[in-house]
Amino acid sequence: MVSKRGWAKQKRNWAEEIPIVLWSYRTTPQKSTREAPFSLTYGTEAKLPMEVAMNTLRVANQDEESNVQGLRINLDILEEKREESGVRQAAYKHATERYYNQRVKEKAFNVGEYVLRKNEASRAQPQGKLGPTWEGP
Repeated sequence: MVSKRGWAKQKRNWAEEIPIVLWSYRTTPQKSTREAPFSLTYGTEAKLPMEVAMNTLRVANQDEESNVQGLRINLDILEEKREESGVRQAAYKHATERYYNQRVKEKAFNVGEYVLRKNEASRAQPQGKLGPTWEGP
């Protein structure tokens, strides 16, 4: 459990955490596209700064020639990868829309029927916090 002093110290240093959070977002595959934004932008997987600093197995076994060849292949298939992720994103949006629309109850109104409508639609000036939110009969 974090004490109140520790919490205050953490709140002060939030600006130092921004690069870490952004890096995490850019390198994490998104649910809608199943690809990381970094990968869709640059066509290759990112190395973590910690991997480079600590000289991990992935960095130690890197062959420059095969790396350059792999980067060229990745750039060649980048457009296809982007198109696939666009299709996946559209399918994800369609599934989300279908899920939402299952719970929406459709209501048709006839001409001359009394209905309540939001005040914002008819009033140019807001009525304030205590004003009526609906108008109608």
